[in-house]
Amino acid sequence: MSRTGLCARRLAQTPYCNKINKLHPRHLQPRGFRSTACWAEKNTTHSQRTTPAQVKSAPGNAFSDIAFAFDIDGVLYRGSQGIPGAREMLRSIRAKNIRYVFLTNGGGAHEDAKVASLTKRLGLSPDEDVIRDRVILSHTPMRGWADEVKKQTVLITGSHPETARQIANEYGFSRAVTPADLIHDNDELYPFDNLKDTLHSELRPLPDGKSASAITDPYSTEIAPDALRIDRILVWNDPRDWSLDIQVIHDLLVSHKGYLGTISPKNGNSSLSNNGWQQDGQPELWISNLDLVWKTEYPVNRFGTGAFLEALKGVWSAVTHGAELQYNALGKPSQFTYDYAHTRLLRHYSSIGSTAKDSAKADATTLRRVYMIGDNPESDIRGANEFCPEDGTEWVSILVKTGVWQETAAEREPRYKPAVIVDDVVDAIVWALQNEGVDASRSWLLKG
Repeated sequence: MSRTGLCARRLAQTPYCNKINKLHPRHLQPRGFRSTACWAEKNTTHSQRTTPAQVKSAPGNAFSDIAFAFDIDGVLYRGSQGIPGAREMLRSIRAKNIRYVFLTNGGGAHEDAKVASLTKRLGLSPDEDVIRDRVILSHTPMRGWADEVKKQTVLITGSHPETARQIANEYGFSRAVTPADLIHDNDELYPFDNLKDTLHSELRPLPDGKSASAITDPYSTEIAPDALRIDRILVWNDPRDWSLDIQVIHDLLVSHKGYLGTISPKNGNSSLSNNGWQQDGQPELWISNLDLVWKTEYPVNRFGTGAFLEALKGVWSAVTHGAELQYNALGKPSQFTYDYAHTRLLRHYSSIGSTAKDSAKADATTLRRVYMIGDNPESDIRGANEFCPEDGTEWVSILVKTGVWQETAAEREPRYKPAVIVDDVVDAIVWALQNEGVDASRSWLLKG
């Protein structure tokens, strides 16, 4: 079965994603700090050290049952500058035929565009097979959603809504609507400067001749046949026009069954769950990632999609007198996203030095351990610590100091504790390989 088919089948068998307050049914206590010696003591299979020369001369792939998952921003680069040694490190593990993926909460672009951007920032050649087919963005798991979901009408918002819609179309979402479509279809929807000639200049007609202005009485029980109904709201990545987006999302979440311009009679009903809010067939709200901040070249962390969510939650609480905003999350630390990445690692194996027949066999190779290397304890570290794949693979979290988290007088340790904290991504790989019993060093690794 194809990767997409596998994910679609899994989607049909389980809920799309756990609610954010239930990220995983098996809550684990955060791991404490552990030394390499402690890990070696636990893993009896690596009781004897392997020298770099032995690795080089060993038949087959000495690392066939381990893999790496790299965050990108703050781990491989900051802003436009690559982290020193990251390029050489990636070339080295690629040459050693080690499995890896890039698991980022970034989004708003096509995976191929992110591959090109990462390749350029790290100074790699486009011809090198180092980045290609390994990038998982915050919204990439939506590729695996079931076809019946993709046929529904969805509202998409993000940093560049039209670009997000084009990507969604490529994923299979054929009925995607943006806020720009709505304000061009209904001049009264947003009473402030609506930026129709700038940010929201790109639009398309609403699907099937539907209208955003068909309903004039929000409490009427008779719905006009051409009234627009939204089934799901997809916050694709960091929105730019928070005011418009929050207004439209609010309108849909208080609506009757997702019909734009209606108000549900169940809102505020204390006899119902959540006081009746979001209990009347309103569209599901999906947030592509929960990162409050992320790292650029600017010395102070920058707000991400999680900041937009917090603003939306604040407005929702004020409107509903404290009702809980119900939503679903993708991206790290969502276990749906980690499961998607794990499936990719299980199915993806380098074809260097092997025939198509050998590659097919390699696709079924199991994993014993995956090292998640990240800079954000709230997403990278938490997600890896709480992820328990059904096949028993162990995910180990490694925190680098080149990104979001920095030790301060007020915060000596991160809230979610990794297996180890290291200076940078090169040291992270060295620590992991040493944990696997290899006498690795920075100089050996960077020489390839």
